[in-house]
Amino acid sequence: MRSYMLPTPPGPIRLPFIGSLLSIPKHTPWKDYAEWSRRENSDLVAIQAFGQLSIIVNTKKAVRELYDGRSSVYADRPQLMMNTLLGWDFATSLMPYSNEWRTQRKIFHQSLNSRAVPVHHQIQLEKVELLMKWIYDDPQEFSLHIRRYSASIAMLIAYDYNIEPHDDHFIKISEEAVNMISNTVSPVGIAVNAIPALRHLPDWFPGAGFKKDAKRCDALTAEMQDAPLEYVKRSMAEGTARPSVASAQIELNNAQAGGAAGEKELKRALGTFYAGTDGALTVSALRTGLLALVLHPDVQQRARAELDQVVGRDRLPTFEDQPFLPYITAICRETLRWQVVLPLSLAHSPTQDDVYAGMFIPKGAVIAMAILHNPEDYPDPESFKPERFLTTKGALNQDEVQVAFGLGRRNCVGMHLANSTIWIMMASLLATFDITKAKDEYGNEIPVDIAYTDSVLSTSLPYRCSFRPRDREAEELLRRIDRENHN
Repeated sequence: MRSYMLPTPPGPIRLPFIGSLLSIPKHTPWKDYAEWSRRENSDLVAIQAFGQLSIIVNTKKAVRELYDGRSSVYADRPQLMMNTLLGWDFATSLMPYSNEWRTQRKIFHQSLNSRAVPVHHQIQLEKVELLMKWIYDDPQEFSLHIRRYSASIAMLIAYDYNIEPHDDHFIKISEEAVNMISNTVSPVGIAVNAIPALRHLPDWFPGAGFKKDAKRCDALTAEMQDAPLEYVKRSMAEGTARPSVASAQIELNNAQAGGAAGEKELKRALGTFYAGTDGALTVSALRTGLLALVLHPDVQQRARAELDQVVGRDRLPTFEDQPFLPYITAICRETLRWQVVLPLSLAHSPTQDDVYAGMFIPKGAVIAMAILHNPEDYPDPESFKPERFLTTKGALNQDEVQVAFGLGRRNCVGMHLANSTIWIMMASLLATFDITKAKDEYGNEIPVDIAYTDSVLSTSLPYRCSFRPRDREAEELLRRIDRENHN
């Protein structure tokens, strides 16, 4: 039987023209898709809107067969008009499988592969000390401190740029641009992606307000690419530049006579490095990790017992301690699984018609996955249980939650840096602070809800918590860090 005669994956009823648009869930859609999959007893389910078919993969088995086993077929990204209108088509993670993508990927791989990341460990250790100082001095602004911590690591590695303590311009523009693209799963975004001609609507036309936002975001992404690279070029011209990914790549481009074309590729690649989705993913995961600790004091207690035995009390953990701290690593893995930063992943798109389990997957379909809450793979998936990543003997098992960073040829090249940034922060916080629910003026605990945005990049809604040094030993360590970072 020819593939196009096979049925597409099951899903809600499709109406003329709009398809199943009215059935698309408005809140936490990934949970509904998982339920549809269980109800239909199918690894895949599908929705269709304005002629565009979107398929959601809901089991680890199917994801590995499609993304890993058939990686050459599923290495592409769907070309979404909203990405272009917003100016995000420069991002490595969103661009099609192409020569430019390969060039950008090569730049990243040289600096962020598993063997290269240890070169950046000293930067991460210095910045995590600053994070401990910031939280010790001003614990109520912990969310701001986390953003500064993650951004400062990325900007120093990429551009040798130290961000400003408050309201850093580069960070503000990247956060605004990321927020804009994160909200493109709205009905307006879906309609423009399915019917690109809608971009020609006049600005005054009802529903065309997206064009104003697109122009704003396009200007932001242009500055994200241009301004930091110009900063490095000025530093190099003045003889004050220190080693960075940007300076090394500029020198390489000059040596190879790459000219303006090579510099354009470089600034587009580094724009992803500095802002893109990777930095935002790390911040969201760090906020989730803290939220989990607030809600699970028993996890903190077990983690501290491990830390005290391995690290002692007179210093912060280092990466040399990591092999001997499996429970800390298990906490980080569970953080990535428990509240997935990209609940529907970044979409893939097959480059040719395909068939899976008797279901037709047409070329150009939008393929997403939502598997880290599948109860067959992770029993009681809504609960935070780091021990699910440990063997009965307390060692780490083989599940590294790699799917949180994508699979196949489009996996996140920055995952090693992200993992180490998350790990050293969680280990350092647990070594020094008791993290509890905040209290109001009457001494009553302020409730903490597990509430997340419904955007492509899901992040926790604001919550309050309290940071107190564990004891006198921890406070002395924090004071010593404070003194050293004031000198």
